[in-house]
Amino acid sequence: MSLLTKRRSFLALPLLAACATEQAGPYVPPGTPSYAHLTPLRLKVSALEIKEADSGTALLVAQPAPLPPADIMLLMARERLSAAGGAGTARFSIQTARLTRDIAAAGGVFSPASESFRCVMRCQLEVLSAEDGVVGSATAEVRRDLTGPVRDDAERAALAERVVKLAGQDLNIEFEYQVRRHLRGWLQLVAEPGETLPQPVEREALPAT
Repeated sequence: MSLLTKRRSFLALPLLAACATEQAGPYVPPGTPSYAHLTPLRLKVSALEIKEADSGTALLVAQPAPLPPADIMLLMARERLSAAGGAGTARFSIQTARLTRDIAAAGGVFSPASESFRCVMRCQLEVLSAEDGVVGSATAEVRRDLTGPVRDDAERAALAERVVKLAGQDLNIEFEYQVRRHLRGWLQLVAEPGETLPQPVEREALPAT
């Protein structure tokens, strides 16, 4: 029996593996996803810094990229994290936001060519003392691979958009899991009026397939 990490989502989202591969599935409507409806992660700090992504190979983005991975990661941080008051500060940073594209299969007379997209996202949340020393941190990383037929630029763009959205869903779940695991002492765990606190995350063995 192989052990896989299962995140029991407190986010009302499907459970998604932190590293997954799939064939192109149903069409995903265009547009930027939102995380504002999810339970916010309130940190017991006086201020929160959300850093823009730097440049480098870790941020390489192959075109087309209707939704750049870094933009999705920043959106997640801005809509999920907040400073609830307290000593010290918190800092969210993007370490990897990469989208790559490769030829999966050449097209033939009766079949279109197919391409594979890979999206890798890695981010870190640090809690800093008043003296700017790191007193706690949580890191989340996910990878999503997606392969599908590409007959034209529109299908290529749709495939790129879909893989970034799926990676964003994965990261959202993994990020919350890691924050609650490693930074629980800096989370405000008192529910606001009308809110329900999420249940603890569980790990369990999944049956081998």
